[in-house]
Amino acid sequence: MAVTAFGVVFLAELGDLTQITTANLAARFDSPVSVWLGALLGLWTVAALGIAGGRGLLRILPISVITRIAAAAFLVLAVISGIEVLRG
Repeated sequence: MAVTAFGVVFLAELGDLTQITTANLAARFDSPVSVWLGALLGLWTVAALGIAGGRGLLRILPISVITRIAAAAFLVLAVISGIEVLRG
């Protein structure tokens, strides 16, 4: 389960602004190994927190409720994004 969660987060982050920033930091400080290690540890930390938080949340709420809450949150974000697009 942890490997799957890590894989999903890793793929979701490809091409993200954080990846571009990481590449810029590696070039700016001429220390790609240090920057890569910091970014990797940061990604692992966030994934571990997500896994632990998700497991803890599942003890409190059933998955169907969590899914509905997530769907509502994404719907709100979609509406906000749509409004921003229309405003220009």
